[in-house]
Amino acid sequence: MRFRLLGPLEVTDLAGGWRPVTGPRQRALLATLLLNANTPVCVDRLAETVWDGAPPAGYAQTLRSHVMRLRRSLPAQDGACLRAQPPGYVLGLDEGALDGHRFEALCRAAADRFHAGAWSAVAETAERALTLWRATPLLDVPSQVLRESVVPRWECLRLQVLEFRFDAELRLGHHQMVVPQLRDLVAAHPLHERFHAQLMVALSRTGRRVEALSVYRSARRTLIDELGVEPGQEMASLHQAILSGADPGVDRAA
Repeated sequence: MRFRLLGPLEVTDLAGGWRPVTGPRQRALLATLLLNANTPVCVDRLAETVWDGAPPAGYAQTLRSHVMRLRRSLPAQDGACLRAQPPGYVLGLDEGALDGHRFEALCRAAADRFHAGAWSAVAETAERALTLWRATPLLDVPSQVLRESVVPRWECLRLQVLEFRFDAELRLGHHQMVVPQLRDLVAAHPLHERFHAQLMVALSRTGRRVEALSVYRSARRTLIDELGVEPGQEMASLHQAILSGADPGVDRAA
């Protein structure tokens, strides 16, 4: 059995297809156990996430009922085993059964290959990690407590692996190919300077110097309006290089 949290919560059915988990409490319970796989989670902590910080009176008994229903839906012979273990419950999970764990492992591998300068391997590994990302993690799990504990870290990892991927693509000379994707990232993350810098390099390297300078001006206006700061040294150096007609160089944006 496999599980996906990088988007709506889903599990594999007996035919190998993906299906949603019914019931909001069941989703919150399963997500909590998955995020703590192979480690006992105490009853109080489970109640905190299942009822999103406001567990009802007598929650231990109600939680036990939710656990029983969840256990019946997870065949032990298929790689997932839910059992009681003081001080609460533990979900035993095979390695690689959760997309979040695979995502983190691929992000680490992409970082290692980036620092080794293996650009083709960086691009390939980063793409494999990003393919796992379907939507906002825990999208249909009704527990703000739980989302706040994990989603920001995963979102930071995703931005980092996107940086690695596009740095690698630029070093491989794929300037034209990455321009549309970087434009989308700049629109989605207007305060993220690295994506602006990478787009400036890609445009300049494809002979679109005026557009590259326009990216800088737009980013500068946004940073001043939103944060009251000028672009950092990375973008300033790229801007100056493009103005002077020099090769902006991928290293300037790395």
